Amino acid sequence: MATQNLHIGQLIKAVFDESGMTVSEFARQIHLERSTVYGIFERPSIDSLLLARISLVLKHNFLSDIEQHFGLIPQAPSITLHLDHLSPEIVLQLADLLKTTTTS
Repeated sequence: MATQNLHIGQLIKAVFDESGMTVSEFARQIHLERSTVYGIFERPSIDSLLLARISLVLKHNFLSDIEQHFGLIPQAPSITLHLDHLSPEIVLQLADLLKTTTTS
């Protein structure tokens, strides 16, 4: 098991840098301001629903990274959503769905 804490903001930044997106585009897709995106990159922790939206937009399973870092074994089999096979419109609809869940 890892003894060092995982800095989720740095991990998100690394995946974001590989995405080829601009900060403005990323901010728009996760429904936040550009300045908030820069703040996310500095955060050592993050809200799970925001992490889910970011995962959808960046097409990266951050939860799996967390599980691997801490040597966690899921109690139930996980269902992996292969975002590579989804159209950008579907990914945005999923992100919008998660957004409405956080505002309800």
